Amino acid sequence: MGKQIVIIGAGLAGTTAARELSQAGQPVTLIDPEAGDTYERPPLSKHLFDDARYHLPYHLESDEGITFVRHRAVSLTLAEAGAEIAGTVHLASGETLDFTHCILATGMEADRPEIPGYPDALPVYNLGEAEWIRGFVAEAGDPLDVGVLGSGYLGIEVASAAVAAGHKATVYLRGTEPLRRQLSAPVRQALFAKHREAGVRFVTEHTDAAAIPQGVHDLFVTSVGARPVRIPINGSLPTTDEHPADPEGTVAGEAPTFAWDVDAHLRTAYPGVWAAGDCAHITGGRFPLNHPWACEPVAESHGKYLAEQILAEDADSGVRDWTTASAGVEPWDDVPWHWSFQGPEKVFTAGLTSPDATDTIVRSDPSGAKFQVFHFAGPEPEAELVGVETLNWPPMQAAARRVLAGSNRPTRAQLENPEFDFKAHSRL
Repeated sequence: MGKQIVIIGAGLAGTTAARELSQAGQPVTLIDPEAGDTYERPPLSKHLFDDARYHLPYHLESDEGITFVRHRAVSLTLAEAGAEIAGTVHLASGETLDFTHCILATGMEADRPEIPGYPDALPVYNLGEAEWIRGFVAEAGDPLDVGVLGSGYLGIEVASAAVAAGHKATVYLRGTEPLRRQLSAPVRQALFAKHREAGVRFVTEHTDAAAIPQGVHDLFVTSVGARPVRIPINGSLPTTDEHPADPEGTVAGEAPTFAWDVDAHLRTAYPGVWAAGDCAHITGGRFPLNHPWACEPVAESHGKYLAEQILAEDADSGVRDWTTASAGVEPWDDVPWHWSFQGPEKVFTAGLTSPDATDTIVRSDPSGAKFQVFHFAGPEPEAELVGVETLNWPPMQAAARRVLAGSNRPTRAQLENPEFDFKAHSRL
């Protein structure tokens, strides 16, 4: 029996896997109400107030290799051990699809709090929302007063982009500073100062949406987190680990959210089922994290990796053993990285970084305007580099990714030496 591959979700991870499989001659079914017509999310929040291209579509055509099923998958049931198939996908239409391999690439959905006095408040988490905001801005003509609830990347990108385009922006923060759960103190504090200097207004320690003054803002954007879209498998949702799906963390009183735990080969605990992108929580390998990576480079990498892993299987080997890795396929170990353009400020992370780290090393250019924060596996002088944050220094971000991808990662002692040339080391 040949492979019957089903991918649920047509974002970057799912689309990438489908394209890679199809180009290798392997038929695949892609399930998503918007299959073939999805798009890259990060630019949505960065270019709401200018004329730059604000989304990148994922062009994918239904052909002999890729079958689109434009319905919503509502559940999976697994087959008995030893069966030729691994399980069945149940669709909202009532139809079913059997599979030997299923990739969950369902992504995340944004939380949508109500803001009293602002019935049109919305996140910027899909193309329709971005187009509505761009249309509102275009019709207004005059500078707007923009309110933002949330202290994560998306909210700060919206506020900084608004100010850079000549609008006013006020950010209501849950804590005392923005990006507290995303970036280490040197980076987030530098960004906080730069954004205030640029004109972004911050209201700190804000915990009640009802306290936001009504009638002040012309436009209101919410950015209070997102959570993985989950599909029951044999009637169960992932509940084994209390890892918040939202890097912002869960709000007091909210039920915790969960992603699918996967191993270093992106396998779930269910035979024949993998998870990729924003709905996957990686528990092993070089880059485990206590929440989904939730960034586009990782989603694309996951899609390519899973296509490679599935293609490496021997379709004629008889009953499949989904509990072992495909022959010749190493664990997923691409360097995860993230980028956030906040008005004129450009911030990057690569590898494992921690917002709570206090034993980092900071290195800057002679002006001090550009710098990097280096994170290590431990406090010892011989501890290896595991992650790097970079502010406004793109060439050094590229160097960080090269170093982390290699086998000659420098130690704390090396980077403490002012004579150590990190960029030259990245070329070794």
